[in-house]
Amino acid sequence: MVPGASYMLTRRVTQRLFLLRPDEITREHFVYCFALVAERYGIEVHWLMVMSNHYHAGVRDVRGTVPEFKRDLHSLLTRSINAARGRWENMWAAEQPGTLELVGTDAVLDKVGYGLANPCEAHLVDKVHHWPGVCSYRNMMTGTPMKARRPWRFFDRNNEKLPDEVELHFVRPVQFAELSEEQWRDKVKTVLEAREAKFRQQRLERGTKLVGRKAVRRQSAFSQPRTIAERRGLNPRVASKNKWLRIEALLRNERFHQRYREAWERYQAGDRDVLFPYGTYKLHRMGHVRVEPPPMAA
Repeated sequence: MVPGASYMLTRRVTQRLFLLRPDEITREHFVYCFALVAERYGIEVHWLMVMSNHYHAGVRDVRGTVPEFKRDLHSLLTRSINAARGRWENMWAAEQPGTLELVGTDAVLDKVGYGLANPCEAHLVDKVHHWPGVCSYRNMMTGTPMKARRPWRFFDRNNEKLPDEVELHFVRPVQFAELSEEQWRDKVKTVLEAREAKFRQQRLERGTKLVGRKAVRRQSAFSQPRTIAERRGLNPRVASKNKWLRIEALLRNERFHQRYREAWERYQAGDRDVLFPYGTYKLHRMGHVRVEPPPMAA
């Protein structure tokens, strides 16, 4: 884990239940928790799409603390949404959250399109802005933040440490820093319109019916899709449309694991002065080991 990396985060609900269905409970709890924890850990948020049983978010890990961000976010969401829906037990699937590193401008733009157009790909709505749930598209196009008040169902009204209202801002990815806000919005709009047209054509060719917003809203939070989910597929850690950037990132990760294993073996043998490679996270945060300085500072 290194500061400044960009990721697409994904987490699925247990049993594929629609616990994140588009309603006031999901909106107030998800936006409040996401904004609260993102500010706590200095996470820059680029886009956000909350489907009925999973979410996608594009973020930049400014401080190198995305594991703690995910831990606190998912824990807070579980407890608050469970309290609001009158349930107990785990809310998230047992699998690890998806943390896909985005390398290069093409990868970032591709995942913006993938994440935001997810309801269109699932043939739930025809256009991205038709999705009745939490979706950052309108906010990105207008430059306005999402706002949410502190949910009363879980959070203590008398806790002065918690804000009564939060704002979730969506910032342009650093990979597109040379563009103006208008140019960035045009790129996003172009990508999404192309994906909307693609999925519309698929429905025409296959005779697939659109579910529609009203039907989505009628779905119970405790129901689930009738389709069978794909299992045991690939779990990529790096995404890049550029072949050479992708190879470079994969080789960098492979080299890190080799050097980590070598340092771990020395540590297990009793060498407490061994330096672990830069990017070692958990052992370093727990204060057990030292790590090398960042490459630029070496």
